[in-house]
Amino acid sequence: MSKLFVGNLSYQLTEDELKQTFQGYGNIKEVRLLQSKGFGFVEFESEESAQKALEELNGKELKGRKMRVEMARPREPREPREHGRFRSSNGSRNPRMQRSGRPQRPGFSRRRDD
Repeated sequence: MSKLFVGNLSYQLTEDELKQTFQGYGNIKEVRLLQSKGFGFVEFESEESAQKALEELNGKELKGRKMRVEMARPREPREPREHGRFRSSNGSRNPRMQRSGRPQRPGFSRRRDD
């Protein structure tokens, strides 16, 4: 596999800066940066380029943070989520909420005696 996981990145780092950091190690196929998470992926055209970048850049500092570089692992399959679970008719996640937005207490009705 020629895809690298790059972690512990600065949130101010741009995709271009990440690409420039890895460009000297070989032809890059794709760079993907998840800024809000502080990690990204760099995919090389060859396995040798990826291995060389991993060996030389793991633990190196970039924008004040030591990068963690390792071979990317395939994404593990996840269980599908149940959407709408525990939602009441008014869209609230709390099954005790009434349409009025006030909690419904067991044993009490909404009717008022006039």
